[in-house]
Amino acid sequence: MWKWILFTLFLVSINVFSGCITTKTKGKIILNDEYFQIAHKEVQEAKSSIYLIIYLFMLYDYEDAYPNRLLRDFIDAHNRGVNVNIILEYPKPEYIKEGETLKNQDVFEKLKTAGINVRFDSPKRTTHSKVLVIDKETIILGSHNYSFDGLRYNNDTSVIIKDKGEAKKLIKYFENIE
Repeated sequence: MWKWILFTLFLVSINVFSGCITTKTKGKIILNDEYFQIAHKEVQEAKSSIYLIIYLFMLYDYEDAYPNRLLRDFIDAHNRGVNVNIILEYPKPEYIKEGETLKNQDVFEKLKTAGINVRFDSPKRTTHSKVLVIDKETIILGSHNYSFDGLRYNNDTSVIIKDKGEAKKLIKYFENIE
């Protein structure tokens, strides 16, 4: 009898440990300036939906700046029929240096003009997330802001994950941000 109990416990243990070791989630670490190339490609290949939550999204005077190119990618995706949804951190005037424009305001206006579903979070709360969900499966999240330094020179880390269940949770999170 004890042999059967031990054997059953052994089988259960194998199943539990193999479930922890093998998972459906596949991820890849993104370091520093690798982020732009990966996000650029994923947005260009998006087929049905894009959800972006971003703390800082800045535009620059030269057209090929990485954030400017990502902005064009979102607009192009929208124009080809992808449902693009973006939440930006509300621009808080108290954090702006003299002579600067409100952060995220230019991006908001360009996205709104293009017909994209874009909004700010509540001014009473800081949304510091940097999350991109594409086609309800591909997730890119981490520390990268959409600024020149954030996409080119900073030491930032993010991860790209393919997981429909986790993507669904993040879309729900997106929908509940005030």
